[in-house]
Amino acid sequence: MAERKQSGRVPDVVGAIPVVGGLVRGADEQMQWAQDLLEQQARLVSQLPATLKTLNDSIEAFNATIQRLDRTVTRIETATNSLVAPLEKAAAVVDPARLADLPELLDVLRREAVPALRAATDTQRQVALIGATLDRIVAVLGELPGAGILRRMAARPTESPD
Repeated sequence: MAERKQSGRVPDVVGAIPVVGGLVRGADEQMQWAQDLLEQQARLVSQLPATLKTLNDSIEAFNATIQRLDRTVTRIETATNSLVAPLEKAAAVVDPARLADLPELLDVLRREAVPALRAATDTQRQVALIGATLDRIVAVLGELPGAGILRRMAARPTESPD
């Protein structure tokens, strides 16, 4: 008789009986499956405290974020509430027809007023340069011979014919 290999916990003798052997082998497989399932659940249960701690930390971080958002929203509401009244007054004064003219007015200012302001700034620089040049010329002329006589003549009051 050929020797049969023993499968699992079922002895060869029991496995040789067709009906009982099949039942016992099925029961052995189910018991092995249940044992694997129990081990897996035991591992999962052992990880449960760490998982709950992670969840708790996440909830605390979420609550802190909500509190920061609440403070930020409160500051924004306070700032906007203080702006509402002045904006309502400004809106009541503004004429919608004039708002339509605003882009054209800004274009005119950009084309004409801005260059004029730049020219005025350049003119001030040029006048300052001319003034500095005249001061240097007067200083040079003051060192020339005979400049003292001219200064005395210029300082002497003119006699008016009466």
